Amino acid sequence: MKTVEAGAATGRGGRLSVPALIFLPAGILAGFLAAGKLLPVSLVLILGFAVLLISGMHKVRPEDRSLFWKLALGAFSIRLLFIVFTFLFENPFMKSDALHYQSLGNTIAAGWHEGMHQPVGKANYGYYYLNALVYYLVGFHPDVLRLLNCFLAIGAGLNLYFISLKLGGRKTAMISFAFVVYFPSFIVWSALNLKESCIIFLLTYVVRLTVELMNKFHFGRLGLIILGLAALVTLRFYIGIFLSVIFSLTFFFTAARYAWWQRLVYTLMIVCITGVVLSQLGYGFLGKDYLFSQNLETVEEQHRRGARGASAITEEADFGSLGSTMQYLPKGLFYFLCGPLPWEPGSMLKIVSVPEMLLLYFLYPFLFSGIRSLWKKRKGESFFLLVIIIVFAVIYSLGASNMGGIYRVRFQVLVLAFIFISHGIARGTRDGSLSHSVTR
Repeated sequence: MKTVEAGAATGRGGRLSVPALIFLPAGILAGFLAAGKLLPVSLVLILGFAVLLISGMHKVRPEDRSLFWKLALGAFSIRLLFIVFTFLFENPFMKSDALHYQSLGNTIAAGWHEGMHQPVGKANYGYYYLNALVYYLVGFHPDVLRLLNCFLAIGAGLNLYFISLKLGGRKTAMISFAFVVYFPSFIVWSALNLKESCIIFLLTYVVRLTVELMNKFHFGRLGLIILGLAALVTLRFYIGIFLSVIFSLTFFFTAARYAWWQRLVYTLMIVCITGVVLSQLGYGFLGKDYLFSQNLETVEEQHRRGARGASAITEEADFGSLGSTMQYLPKGLFYFLCGPLPWEPGSMLKIVSVPEMLLLYFLYPFLFSGIRSLWKKRKGESFFLLVIIIVFAVIYSLGASNMGGIYRVRFQVLVLAFIFISHGIARGTRDGSLSHSVTR
């Protein structure tokens, strides 16, 4: 019995297996790092486990689990290495919006300890209060949020895994998961104390539950969708509002598995519940107060406000009429999808983004082939995903005028586009077109 156990631990030939080589030093290092910080470490483990449980880690198909855990462990380790790098070396990443989040969060937490309330503002207050809650429970430890964001990144990958598994099968699911957790810019944003990880996780979670709701209506699932949308509104209000409207108004057309009268009843129910929730959050029924306040003038103002610094795209965009706005749209879409351009001289952002942009240029053809293929099999789900992708892409293409901002928000569109890209790649490898194109 001892021989068998020793063999299992050391592997063939008496050598230590890869898991042992990884987990043994990791466990020793974790022990030193956790010394005297039992409460923050415990909170990280509890929150991280909760994220993975909500994401359905226990539902991963048995035949996928080995590869899944290797990919997840690798992605998490890369983020940990990046966190260590930011501690050891002077870098621009620690001078980002994270300082504002942790500073205001610490102020709110200090006020709570003294029985006082620190007002934050109507919009986008959610991440400030998340910081405050953590600091209130365990003291000023911003690294707890960074580690939680690492878990949220893996959770977002899990959400996409289950969406792709339902729509395209096992191979598509694993490709989608790998794209999300290993995408370069998302590795960076999800290892900092920024709200991008929370937004991406909630966005993919709501989309995943909506796809499931199209196939089988369940009130508990609808309740989780509403909670996810409400949380999104507190993080970045316009994302939550637009996603709520898309979810409410497209369900009748996408849930083709139900009879028309069932779809009508469910859609009216969704519109009423979602509308009341947005109204209670201060944006009017179904966000009408915000939506009706938006016009070409507000878009132009937003565009010009961001067109500053070396990363600005253009300061001369004219949104004075619908015609001039449509003339600018192709340029805005081009920069949103393809910028920063590798051959353009400029800031450090353009230099470090070259590998990622070259990867995207290679992947975009698979997006179109994946759309064509998936549309033939799952029109309802494809329509829902495409509406979100198109609406978000157009909004950001018109309103965003700074490459640094686009670089951060673009992943909200790419994360859903990966579903189609993965399907196109999986289909290409099945019919041999991918290998043929690479060889050629």
